[in-house]
Parts: sequence; structure tokens; C-alpha cells
Amino acid sequence: MPTESADTPPHDASWTQGPIAWMARNPVAANLMMFILLFGGMIMLPSIKQEVFPEFSLDLSIVTVPYPGASPEEVEQGIVLVVEEAVRGLDGVKRVTSTAYEGMGSIIVEPLMGTDPDRLLADVKTAVDRIQSFPEEAENPRVSLFATRHQVISLVLYG
Repeated sequence: MPTESADTPPHDASWTQGPIAWMARNPVAANLMMFILLFGGMIMLPSIKQEVFPEFSLDLSIVTVPYPGASPEEVEQGIVLVVEEAVRGLDGVKRVTSTAYEGMGSIIVEPLMGTDPDRLLADVKTAVDRIQSFPEEAENPRVSLFATRHQVISLVLYG
């Protein structure tokens, strides 16, 4: 009865199957496939978008409504919920986040990617101006555009 040494594979033939074993048996096909992939990569190289300083911006429309002397619960009921309802259905709105402070309500409207922030700001202003149910003590709402440009890279030279 022959004995198996550590150098010989087991009698199971599954190790001779599969893509790596096929490429080991067919080196011309493996090299041909490598050259096809390299050639395809070189053809597609000019179409790859390259940016040194990619643009990254976050444009938010912010609605603030001062309500002097009001508790956060009163601000939430009288200001925040009303404004949220008015702006939530606008086109291009991704998310509406609001906070009720003592004496003031703040609502942040985040646009969907690709939405013109100036157009959304005008739509938000129009929607807020249509609201007639603000409490009498509340001041006029302020709608503004909060545009941030994030620094993507910084370079320090020392000599």
C-alpha cells in the first residue's frame, strides 16, 4: 500500500479544478486576458474624471423665528411644527431638521443633491411668507442661505 508524503497532493481531484488551476495549465490564455484588461484600462484612462480640488459644498436654508418670552414647548407648537409642515412638501427637500429654543425656533432645510439652493431658498421664503398662524408675539421669520465650502486639501511648504 503506497503512503502519501507531504509533497504529494491528496487523491481528491478537486484541487485541479477552478480558475487558478485552469490558468496554470493555460499560460497563454492567462497572459492574453491580462493584456486585454491592461488595454481596456488604457483606453478608459482619458475618461476618468480627475480633480485636484474637488468641490464639496453644503447649502442649507435656515428659517429662524424669534418668539420672545416663550418656552421651548410653546415655540415648538406655535412656530416649529407650522414651519415644518409648510416646507416639508417642497420640491428638492431632502431633510427638515428643527430645534425649539427658549424664545426662538430654528428650522434647517437640507436640499437634495443637484437641487439649486437659491431656488429652494426662494421656495422656502414663499412657503414661510404664506403662514398666517404664527402667534402674535412672534417676530417676523428670517430665511437665509447657509453656504459652506469645505476645505478639501491643505498644503504646507517649509524651506
